[in-house]
Amino acid sequence: MANKIIHKLFPSPVFQFKIENHEEINKQLIEYIYGLKKEDDQGIKRSNVNGWHSKNFKIEKDNVPYNFIKSIHGHIKEVIVDGFGWKYIPDKVGITEIWSIINKKGTFNTSHNHPGSYLSAAYYVKAPSECGNIHFFDPNEIKKFNSPAIENPTELSTSGFSIKPEEGNLLLFPSYLYHDVGKNLSDEDRIVISFNVSIIPTAAK
Repeated sequence: MANKIIHKLFPSPVFQFKIENHEEINKQLIEYIYGLKKEDDQGIKRSNVNGWHSKNFKIEKDNVPYNFIKSIHGHIKEVIVDGFGWKYIPDKVGITEIWSIINKKGTFNTSHNHPGSYLSAAYYVKAPSECGNIHFFDPNEIKKFNSPAIENPTELSTSGFSIKPEEGNLLLFPSYLYHDVGKNLSDEDRIVISFNVSIIPTAAK
């Protein structure tokens, strides 16, 4: 039998981490996020359908968002350095936008991506059962026009992938990757924090 090599070219990875001490972190985040909602109950409109979308968090030393970012910074660096092999220069890497979404029962998010960034993320603060999976879609447009029937989906043939929310989980993925969020079927709120990471290009040396 001939030796076989499969070159898996141009992957679109989704990195998943469980954040240490997330129970205590989430308690602080829930109080902070509901405080924002109390101040601005209307929120803003993005991909959210009847859900609440906050404005960007204000990051100040030792406030709740600042401490949250500190708790996940190592994972961001790991994805940049070990995942993609990008050059990491601390003062050139930063979270440019960070916000929260509260999806009550019956609400969801339409398909979208995050233009203008390198990485995007979802962190689950509150995730009751049946609160809506996040669905990622294959960015390879040609598959939409010419794809045979799939009997046994593999990572090479699937056109979509779903991840069930779990409190304390952090997902990091390329910002170009389209995704949506299923309808919350539970009686409790689904709370997620999303953010974008940008890297300022530097001249090669």
